[in-house]
Amino acid sequence: MTGTVFAAGLALGADPARADDLDVSPSLVRPGQPVTVSGGCQTTDRYVNITGGARGKGVVNDGWFSVTAMPTKNRYGRYGITAKCITSNYSQTGAFRIGVRHRERERERHFHHHPYGGAMTGGGGTQRPGAPWTGLGLVALAGATAIGGTALRRTRAARGRA
Repeated sequence: MTGTVFAAGLALGADPARADDLDVSPSLVRPGQPVTVSGGCQTTDRYVNITGGARGKGVVNDGWFSVTAMPTKNRYGRYGITAKCITSNYSQTGAFRIGVRHRERERERHFHHHPYGGAMTGGGGTQRPGAPWTGLGLVALAGATAIGGTALRRTRAARGRA
């Protein structure tokens, strides 16, 4: 009986109902990234207004809406939003957070502020990347060895004749 009286009070135009049944996606955004707010209104409603931590306007189709809203703040934190259906004044609330995921925060702290990995030497910064200096050095060494070997043989051969 009490439920029937309460429902009748809502139907007769009592204060607009408030519920936490807005779907805010994604619930965690970066600063400046939009959110999509979805929910339901009365079938007689045609428009919805999003206010609070994000702002946007949209059309209601068959009692349902999905609106892209831009956050009004760029600071990290949790922000509440309200969707108000135009005509019936039915309101719903929801929330989203502006921030970074835990893994991204750890990566930023570790990789961007502290050196990591081994020193990249191997030329002292005098060579451009990809230069085949090692191969050229080995070819030069093989050539010098061949010239030296030829000179040694000639010298020994000349001593044997004398």
